[in-house]
This record gives sequence, structure tokens and C-alpha cells, in this order.
Amino acid sequence: MKKKLLTMAGILSAILLISGISFAAYHHMNEKDSPQFISVYGSKKNTKLDSCALCHSGGEIVKNSGKVVKMGSCQWCHHSYGYDASGNIVDTLNPYGKDYYMNGRNADAIRAIANLDSDKDGFSNIQEIEAIRYPGDANDDPEKMIAPYRVYTKDELKGFSQHTQFMLMNTHRSGDFYAEYTGVPLEDLLEDAEILDTATGITVYAPDGWSTNHPLDAVDDPNLYHIKGIYPPATFYHMAEAEEDWCDYSSPPCNSYSHSNPIHVSGGLKALLALQRDGVDLETGILDDNNYLNGDGPYRIVVPQKVPCPPDQSAKSANQNVEWAFNEDWDHNAGFCTRSVTIIKVEPLPEGTTDIDVMEAGWDFVDEEKIIIYGAIKGQTGQVSGEVFTLENEPFENITATIVETGHKATTNNNGTFIIENVPVGTYQLSIKNENNVLLVMDHIVVSENQDTQLSAISLPSKQSTCDIDGDNRIGLTDLIHWFRVLAGLKVN
Repeated sequence: MKKKLLTMAGILSAILLISGISFAAYHHMNEKDSPQFISVYGSKKNTKLDSCALCHSGGEIVKNSGKVVKMGSCQWCHHSYGYDASGNIVDTLNPYGKDYYMNGRNADAIRAIANLDSDKDGFSNIQEIEAIRYPGDANDDPEKMIAPYRVYTKDELKGFSQHTQFMLMNTHRSGDFYAEYTGVPLEDLLEDAEILDTATGITVYAPDGWSTNHPLDAVDDPNLYHIKGIYPPATFYHMAEAEEDWCDYSSPPCNSYSHSNPIHVSGGLKALLALQRDGVDLETGILDDNNYLNGDGPYRIVVPQKVPCPPDQSAKSANQNVEWAFNEDWDHNAGFCTRSVTIIKVEPLPEGTTDIDVMEAGWDFVDEEKIIIYGAIKGQTGQVSGEVFTLENEPFENITATIVETGHKATTNNNGTFIIENVPVGTYQLSIKNENNVLLVMDHIVVSENQDTQLSAISLPSKQSTCDIDGDNRIGLTDLIHWFRVLAGLKVN
């Protein structure tokens, strides 16, 4: 294979670790802590660390009905701390968040805890932060690779067999409504993504951080809304008082039913990734001036009622002297129908893997009408291979090649060759390291499904392992001149 010397672009890449695509981080209600973190770790802006999940954990609650509900960090914070900030903020924090809080909750606190191992996983906080891993989550560490994933576009989703169902969306606090949704059955979508036999359920995320859990089968967790199979047939409930006060009956199919009529759905009621409501594409979700999510689209998870019941009065209404007064035990399925969903995580993550950089599936995915599925799936993968030589034309052994964004890596053998296998389809940076010293970062490495991306041979100096020649921890003109002389084969001091 023909060898290729490093170019000026290659050297600059080694010096300037060019960042990937930028996505806007979600800073809920103008919170002040993420800016403190970014003031210390500026390169982590718009990554998954630039969000509430850096310091806040999730949890679970037991409702009055005995139902156990799992909550992501956003819901858990709202439950424990409250919308009115009446709770104890410490109760919502993960180990890193608690260390940050106890050390002063400012930029100095971020610096002070850098060398701690808050989550006790064997890696210091700064090691995890540099690897874009959560320093407060023991299940997320630098040795883990990004889990397999697939990205679907709207055109691809429209290519699936579409399912249409008329159903009641029963809410807790806002108005109930009937609607006809059209979309892809979640069971079909997960089958296309080739979920593994080890998969047990999914967690779906909206771009504002909201998340909801769903088991695959009804028997796995009877308290949650399942993915596989058919839901019970529903009945159409109508009452003039409800129509006037709290339930919207404007969906066209409502005209075909009278009170107590059974609702007929061809193929049965299913858990859907909905694309349309009443024949129109879902309205794209946005954050309003109060930082709340408005809109449903481009996609919404839609789950029918497990126990069909009438639309009951809003829990917020002072007038409960009605026939269908609010009932905590009735099936309020709408609260589990995540709006503007951008991420579907298939649980549990395969051994040795970690979450994707979830900030990369935020508002840009809404704008681009994409959705990402990752976790316990086969995924679309390829491999990257190459050769590394010294400038003396000798194979360079024990050099580590790493896909920067995913953590997939391989080490050169005694022939100087490496093969990085099972890399998710995508476009990446590739770093070349000698021990812990980065020698080169290559941009725009394209990985295609079932293909081997073969790189041109890489020539590197065997004696000088970093650009920082004079040891001042900066890359200056002297260092650049030295590298150009090395690459040109000139004598160096």
C-alpha cells in the first residue's frame, strides 16, 4: 500500500482537536450551574455534559394506586424539588452533583473536585469529563464504547407500513381529547433496528430532557405501557358537559360514533411512533418563551389506554362536581405519550457500552426530522483499517487508533496494521496515539454499513511522540517548525 506523509491539515488536526457537530444544550429555566461547568471545561459545551443530567439523577415514585413509576432526571427533579422549588435540591443530585454542591456550587468547586472519583468507578472526574462520560454515573466510564445506533429520517419512517388508530388521550392536568394517529408501530420499528434478545424495554427522550420508560411486553411491568402486541379495544365516551368543559371532540372520526359505541381499529390499538394526527403531520415541537415544550412533532410516542375509561375532569379544575370527576386511578395514558421524541434507547445497554452523546439528538434532530435508536440493537456497522509506519519505513507496533466519538479502538500489530471493528455507521474523527500521547487526529472518516474503510498508510516519527517539543504545554511556532523538519526528513536538534 502506498504510504502518505502527514499534511499541514493533518498537523493542524493533531494540534487543534476539531469539535464535531454543535448542538444547542438545554438549560432549563435559565439555570446557572451549566455555565459554571463550561467556564472550566469550555470544550464540553453542547455535549451531553452540558445539561442537567451532569449533576441530577433519576429515581422512582410509588403512586397512590401502588403503581411504581420510573423517572428521568428532569421528572425526578420536578417531583423531588418541585416546580415551586419547595423541596430539597440535594435529593435530586447524583454523586458528582453532590460534590459540586458541597464544595461551593461555583467554578472553583468544579476545579476542586476534578481529581475526585465522585461515582467510585475507578476514574477521576476529569478523566471522565475529558472522555465525555458522566462523572456522577458509575455505569458510564472512559473504557466503555458508544452503544450501537441507527438514525431514521422521515422519508425512511414513511416507507414503513403505516398504522392508523382512533383513540382517547386522557390527561391528568390539561384537556382530554380524541384523535386519529398515524405512524409506525413501535414493535415494527424496533424489529427493523434489530433489537437483541437481551432487550427488555425502551426509554424515550424528548429534546428538553424528558424521558419515559416502556417495557417490551405487558407482563414485564404491568404498571407501564408496553411495546409489543395489541391493547384492549376501546369505547367511545361522549357527554355534553365534558365537551363543553374539558374534552376536545373535534377529531373528524368523532362524528362517526355515539356514546358507548365500540371503537373499531383495523389491526387493533398499538404503541405507535406517530407522524400524523387527524391526517396532518404533527406540529414541530419548540421551546416557548417560558422554556416549556410546545408541539408534538415531528414524532410522538402514542400508547393507548390499558384500561379503557371515559375522559375525566382535569385534576386542576376546581369544579369536580361532575359525572366524570377526576379519578387518580383512571388510565391517564397521555402523560406517557412523549412529545417531540428524538431518542429511543433500547434497554439494557450491551456490556461494555455507554450512552450516545444525547445532546446530539436534541433540537437539531427535531429540525431535521430525524430520530435515533440506540442500545441493545445490532445497529449498522462497518470497520476502519490502516497501517502505521515510522519515518524509517518500519512497522509502528503498539500504536492505538481510536474513533474519537465512540471509543472504538484497536492497536497496531507487529506489521503496523490495525482493524477497528463494529463501528456504527457515521462520520468520525480518528486519533492515533503512542501510549497516551496524541500523534495525529484525522477528520471525516466515513464508516459505511458492512464496509471496510481503508486508510492510506500513516507515517509518523518514532522518537518524538508529541508536538509539544519544548515541554511548555503549548503548541507554538517552534514545535511546528520541528514537526515540519521531522516530516521532511531534515536533521533536528
